[in-house]
Amino acid sequence: MKVKSRWLGGGLGIVCLAVAGCREPSPAPTPLGEEMIREMRLAVPTVGGPSQEFSVPKDPAAIVASVEPALKDAGVSLVQEGSSDAGRWLLGKSLADRRVLVQIQPVYPGRSTVKVTVEGADALTRDLLTRLATDIGRRVR
Repeated sequence: MKVKSRWLGGGLGIVCLAVAGCREPSPAPTPLGEEMIREMRLAVPTVGGPSQEFSVPKDPAAIVASVEPALKDAGVSLVQEGSSDAGRWLLGKSLADRRVLVQIQPVYPGRSTVKVTVEGADALTRDLLTRLATDIGRRVR
């Protein structure tokens, strides 16, 4: 009798768990939800690692045109590009699977700051950072 009631209780528990797992699909996103997702995609991503920052006498649009070939020459493929209130940014992935972030922030009309950040903390990261910063600086000036 005890064995039968335990089996019945266990079976009832499994059925309850199975029913609890069967839910209706989530509703379609609302316009506010879609706007939040769009804003999250445009937000500047964060990359942890060493960075170099330098100032250039150009507008952000002219700088982006010089940054893209520099990334390509260094073996960094462009993953995402966007702009925020702070300026424009480009996110790339290197051949060594490191994330590379280039932020272009306008200081005042005709002058901008470029910040290059490479993910990691080893010699390869520092070499890639030095190469990118030098190449971007040379192409922009």
